[in-house]
Amino acid sequence: MKTKLLTTILLLATMTLYSQESLISVEYFDSNFHKSDKENYKYKRVIEYYKNYSDIFLITDYFNSGIISMKATSLNKNYPTFEGPRIDYYENGNKRRITYYNNNNMPNGIQTEWYENNVKKSEKDIKWNPKSKTYDIKFLQFWNKEGELTLTNGNGKCEYSDDKISEKGELKDNKKQGIWEGTDLKEKFSFTEIYNEGILVSGISTDKDNNKYPYKEFTEKANPTKGIDDFYQHISKNYKVPNVRGLRGKLYLCFTIDIDGSITDIKVLRDIGDNTGQEAIKTISSYGKWLPEKTRGFPVKTVKTIPIEINGRDINYQEPKFESEMNRNTNPNW
Repeated sequence: MKTKLLTTILLLATMTLYSQESLISVEYFDSNFHKSDKENYKYKRVIEYYKNYSDIFLITDYFNSGIISMKATSLNKNYPTFEGPRIDYYENGNKRRITYYNNNNMPNGIQTEWYENNVKKSEKDIKWNPKSKTYDIKFLQFWNKEGELTLTNGNGKCEYSDDKISEKGELKDNKKQGIWEGTDLKEKFSFTEIYNEGILVSGISTDKDNNKYPYKEFTEKANPTKGIDDFYQHISKNYKVPNVRGLRGKLYLCFTIDIDGSITDIKVLRDIGDNTGQEAIKTISSYGKWLPEKTRGFPVKTVKTIPIEINGRDINYQEPKFESEMNRNTNPNW
């Protein structure tokens, strides 16, 4: 009942001024939604209590021009846990997208999008698939920029775009079919892909210098040239544990694998003192190159995080149990 009430209010009064709400915080972000300062921000986020609820919060993002960028309700005041409709806007003030969220902070239901000139763009049904841990997205309808309906019930031609990618092609029964073309907006390369009943057959990316990168998988994770075991064995053999009685604990480091496979920007996230962090930096920097991560065949930077456990004079390298502990993509999705 509470969700339906919020949905109705937000949809009917998306531009209402909430002058009576109690302000909780104001945050500033750059164009990639990394924390910024008051002088150099692209987006400003205002968090307020929603009406008379003590456990529901109104989050409003603004462009640095003062125009609303996004409005939604959240169940957490410290970070977005969206509930109900999230409404995104273009900087000219027109609506860009309405997406519905459930109490798991996941899009769920019909998503409607518009072009910047306020022409309707698409209607999609989005549902989370717990088995594949991905979203099942079904295009219901799609209109081109001229307002012509080009897809109905998952059949026809359509385009898809977000902050990272733009692509277009044909769908049959909501599965990609034939040739699709697109552009990676972050890494600045174009690509052409061939699909059969929604399955990628092959693809080729082209950079600004017309270099070609063929692929058959969307992502190839960065790995040491001789394998991950060789990397951990290098740490085990070369890390010199400080001669300190009773020294025990776990330290964490992160480092960047550059597009040429070299290790750069090594940082200690947490150490246990007695020069353990600096010794870890020295050991990791002495290792050779990796095979870089690839997105659609195109080499990209990626950040790795590793734990190293010290137990007296012994050192235990630990391969993270979860991929999220080892990998962190440099392209944030806020």
